[in-house]
Amino acid sequence: MSCFRYYVTFFHTTADGVQVEYFEYQPASPIRGYDDIAKLTDLIRGWGRKQVTVLGFSPLADEE
Repeated sequence: MSCFRYYVTFFHTTADGVQVEYFEYQPASPIRGYDDIAKLTDLIRGWGRKQVTVLGFSPLADEE
């Protein structure tokens, strides 16, 4: 069973301006395109963030 892990960076607006945040994301399948990025954006919006933009994502190496 494969485990896909990514470090995701995004920004969103707050009352004080723009805030950059990051988190580790473990989807069931690899991130492949715009539909997957849209899912990430929806996930982040579900946390109450407004005007979200995913800046980037990087695969994380598996720990051995």
